[in-house]
Amino acid sequence: MNQVLLGLSIPFSIAAIIYFRSRCRASFRFLLFTPLIMGTSALWAILPDMPRLLGMSDLYYKLAADPRCDIFYWHYTIDKYETDNHFFLVGVL
Repeated sequence: MNQVLLGLSIPFSIAAIIYFRSRCRASFRFLLFTPLIMGTSALWAILPDMPRLLGMSDLYYKLAADPRCDIFYWHYTIDKYETDNHFFLVGVL
């Protein structure tokens, strides 16, 4: 589940840099598109997990063993080394 946090944090960090460089002013477009881009980025990060939700276990296990899935924000590497941890929920909140 750390992929969701990583997917959200990358556009959030970019938006924070843009916000502070523009002297803490945000346009309506900025306020509208930042959450949309964050959501899209989070979906991109968990795209290899979608076959499991749709009941396609064979495809899911094939993707889980493929290092090329690192294109989805290092999904393969994170799954390989990830452990369950309660601080994930704190990070999301």
